Amino acid sequence: VCSADLGSGGTPRLLRIVNAHFRLNLTAGQGLRTEMVHAPSGLTLASGDYSYSFGQPVFTAASPTQEGNTTVVNLVGDAGNGIEIRQQYRAPKDQPWVEEEITLTNKSHHPIALPDGRCGFVLPAKVAGDSVESPLKDFKFTAVPYRREPTGNRTQYADYTLLQVLTEPRHSELRAQSRIQRFGKVFLSDVYAMGIIKTDYQQYASEGWVFTDGRWGFLVTKYSQEGMEWALLDRVPLGDERLGLRWGGVGVFQGDPESAAVLAPQASHRFGVTRITAFEGGINEGFYAFRAEMEARGMGCPEGFNPPVHWNELYDNKLWWLPDSGMDKPENRKKYYTLDDLKEGANSAREIGCEALYLDPGWDTLFASKIWDEPRLGKLQDFTAMLRQDYGLKLSLHTPLSGWCDPSSYSRDLDRMNRDGSRVEMALCGASKQYVNETFSRLLALARDGAAFFMFDGTMTNGECWDPHHGHPVPSRRQDHVDSTNRLAFLVHARYPDVLIEMHDQVLGGTSLRYVPTYYGYGERQLDGVATHGFDTVWGFELMWSPMTDLVGGHSMALYYYNLAYSLPLYLHIDLRTDNPQCLMFWWNASTCRHLGIGGTHIDPVVRKAQKDAMTAYRRLETFFKVGKFYGLGETVHVHVHPSQPAAVMNVFNLENQPATRHIEFTVPQIGLEGSKEYQVIGATATRRGDFYLLDVVVPALGHSLVELR
Repeated sequence: VCSADLGSGGTPRLLRIVNAHFRLNLTAGQGLRTEMVHAPSGLTLASGDYSYSFGQPVFTAASPTQEGNTTVVNLVGDAGNGIEIRQQYRAPKDQPWVEEEITLTNKSHHPIALPDGRCGFVLPAKVAGDSVESPLKDFKFTAVPYRREPTGNRTQYADYTLLQVLTEPRHSELRAQSRIQRFGKVFLSDVYAMGIIKTDYQQYASEGWVFTDGRWGFLVTKYSQEGMEWALLDRVPLGDERLGLRWGGVGVFQGDPESAAVLAPQASHRFGVTRITAFEGGINEGFYAFRAEMEARGMGCPEGFNPPVHWNELYDNKLWWLPDSGMDKPENRKKYYTLDDLKEGANSAREIGCEALYLDPGWDTLFASKIWDEPRLGKLQDFTAMLRQDYGLKLSLHTPLSGWCDPSSYSRDLDRMNRDGSRVEMALCGASKQYVNETFSRLLALARDGAAFFMFDGTMTNGECWDPHHGHPVPSRRQDHVDSTNRLAFLVHARYPDVLIEMHDQVLGGTSLRYVPTYYGYGERQLDGVATHGFDTVWGFELMWSPMTDLVGGHSMALYYYNLAYSLPLYLHIDLRTDNPQCLMFWWNASTCRHLGIGGTHIDPVVRKAQKDAMTAYRRLETFFKVGKFYGLGETVHVHVHPSQPAAVMNVFNLENQPATRHIEFTVPQIGLEGSKEYQVIGATATRRGDFYLLDVVVPALGHSLVELR
């Protein structure tokens, strides 16, 4: 339902948008007054003046329309300083959400800097000391998907009270981390080498935010494939002991999106879509709402996704572990990375039940040249044929990009240029058109000769480039580097759609940190008139070197929350040498990474036998893990529902040093199964009381138990 009382420019006009979940009143004139109410609960989510940091606009046009069952309101305003704003609101009648989309245009003939540009809805709250009066005073605000950051310990959660959001900066180590070094008892801060690392932010930035009191909940997200953006929470002073929670709208966060941080003359920037979705329940239900939204946008697990389980030869290969960067020396590659070494790795892969041999550094002519070393290893076509025929394996390759490489195999014309015209020697410009084209040609040659998987490691940005011949804006920006990195995946898939591509963070590369929105560059797209798609998997936050320590220490809990929020597949390979006889670490990563890689021969034959048995069980149930729907009944109880059958697999973990019996209670609709069916439970003592199943699962210390529902 939409009604409008339109007057002349600047005269207040009231527009109402109503669906079954929200009532939104917009009074546009000298600024914009808003009131948003959640209809089922009566909770007020916004009230009063909409907040603009770049000047209050005078609205001169409003056009309420109906598009099918969706109410659409378009507003046009002039901020009086050269900035025109267009705000659009969309509310489908049959969906529990309202969307907002904003475009800023610089009407002037000079650049307009908006380094802290921000606007959004405001919810007033009265704050006195440690008390807050607000409809949301009992709500928890949780970051999605990184409630647990990959660098966090077992007590770190990105959960905040309303009072914290209103009065405190946010501490986060998701995109930067202050590290220390210890030499015996000597402490050394890395600040001396890295400068001041920013980990405290006045704005609370995340791909999404869940607000919930356990009964009623709201999910606020930001989605854009045209620039890096985040959903922001912050505050504005209102006077009379009141602060305003500002949410939705748009904002420049730490310089992104860059084309909005400085609006070029006569240029526009269309920000991404903000969506507020109502749901019932707690944090899990909020994460599931996020996942459903992302899947509806095409940011989920593709139907039929069936990646080959990798055997990574790196953990057993002596080359990587040589000191002083010895892995890139030709004499060491010739000695430690031979055809016989690769056959030994292939035999290990076949023996444990893997489907592909993954080659980490060592197979190419120089580190990250992406040119197969034919004199040392023979023709690539012959090698991939041998893997298929003799071992039943595919070939997967580590193919790092400009941020981590030996640049010697590229022309020095592709190095970055300083502002003064000098070159930054041996530092490739990843945004260069020539670099992208040359790298694409090398990847095509590998795919043509049988490679089935590329790992895009080395994706970190090297810094700006001023070369006017590189085909990027001058200077190049983070966004240009990110888009060029994504473009490589689109280009490869336009020619070889079945080659799988894993993508590291396109700004920070191979790290436990995360900068770029997870979904950015994923999904289907038209590229130069050809239908193609982006990367296939996201890197599992570098949790490959000490995976058992990462698990019991808390870092790997980030994988659990990721799966609650995304079905967009993760890829990770893990070192089996660090696992225990219960295969705890193997099963955790099998449960949380839809594309699994393993490697490393354990010293204990008992553990090796257990790992082979675990792989046999995994392969039998792999459809559940690769393409099933993930549900959480607690951080240590993971449920995978079959995509087409009324069946589920449950992984139950014990991260403590004592055996435990887990008492698990759930309804089958709670885990996405049909409630009328009677399920057989294998691997646990089970009873049913009405709609509830009660399971008792015995789990060994630092162990895992597998339960099946059929």
